Amino acid sequence: MITITTDFGYEDHYVGVMKGVIKKINSEAEIVDITHGIRRHDIHHAAYVLRCILDYFPEDTVHLFVVDPGVGTGRRGIVAELDRGIYVGPDNGILTLVKNRVSKLYEIKKEANMHTFHGRDIFAPIAAQIDAGSRDELVEIDDFKKFEVQDSMRVGDTLVGEIIHVDHFGNVITNINGELVKNVDELLINGLHTKFVKSYGYAKEGELVALVNSENLLEFAVNKGDASKNLNVKVGDKIKLIIR
Repeated sequence: MITITTDFGYEDHYVGVMKGVIKKINSEAEIVDITHGIRRHDIHHAAYVLRCILDYFPEDTVHLFVVDPGVGTGRRGIVAELDRGIYVGPDNGILTLVKNRVSKLYEIKKEANMHTFHGRDIFAPIAAQIDAGSRDELVEIDDFKKFEVQDSMRVGDTLVGEIIHVDHFGNVITNINGELVKNVDELLINGLHTKFVKSYGYAKEGELVALVNSENLLEFAVNKGDASKNLNVKVGDKIKLIIR
């Protein structure tokens, strides 16, 4: 099985051509689209999606990611064997949020005649070959690129962490594990008090609340609103929360 995640959108031919390349190499390949609505050039968004999908696919699934603002430059193409699944894509930080799950790492040595569509010319062929059982054109390497993320921790009544995603609904997702807020009733963030609820429907319309989401991460939401606007925050912001 091969999953595909890109920032290509849904208007152009790019994704369809990549699927055609995969099928030419491996006609039996099963292909699953995760999303092609990653925010343009947004490595952080892609990294969050990779983190979220790994545990819900068979362990030998090939996860093809093409969010690649550095296409055609000296950035490497890589394959990473994870504790569950295999990543194929650019070496630009997409592996950051699953860095502790990487067991083996390879650089892709396949060349492309054109320099603007490595999704078609390099990554899709490699994903198809791996899915078919071939590991040609791969050379083992030791490390991969990561972007900086503030570690999450709790010290007394203070929590620190980072915003790692803002979703389509404006929900603000942090890297703070749900276990760190167990039995917490209320948090202070950016001067605003937020009570904990089990899910969005337990909040009043327009109310800012905190909850532990389906990925077991601390999230801030506004019922039928946009928490990112209420809090005036964005992906990458460091946060300090006070437990009340």
